[in-house]
Amino acid sequence: MNNSGNQIKKKIIASYPNTDKAKLAGLERFIHKEFPNIRILLEPYLVFSKGEDSFLGWSLDIYGSQKHIQIHHPDMLLMSKDALSLTIFELDGEIHDIKTEKTLQRNKRYELNHLRYIVINEADLKFKLGLKKSKKLSQTQINTELKTQLEKLEIA
Repeated sequence: MNNSGNQIKKKIIASYPNTDKAKLAGLERFIHKEFPNIRILLEPYLVFSKGEDSFLGWSLDIYGSQKHIQIHHPDMLLMSKDALSLTIFELDGEIHDIKTEKTLQRNKRYELNHLRYIVINEADLKFKLGLKKSKKLSQTQINTELKTQLEKLEIA
């Protein structure tokens, strides 16, 4: 990898929360390489009406009062080049094993609004691959799972 590639990777990694920085940066690079027809929006804001949970849209920035809306901040929003197809992507690490109720509510909100979404739960993936809980997933294992999920949704 040349210097500009390293600089880009460092910039991408710096833009993520500490917990998943390297994994998400690796996924973004993988998607750019393998699926050039997919546009990636990093950590967009999904806007839902408060109480009704109706999907109102997405944004890269949120301004003004948030009294009547509820914001969700997924890891990535995958968009077709023509912007007609959206898929929400979540990489669920260890924190989601503890806060399962919020995770289930998030998924229910997506389903209620007929939003396409992909969730890669690291604990589930380790189980699927026959790995011990203490073993770390490799970037290749996560990338392969994402590719499988994209193909299932016929996005790839």
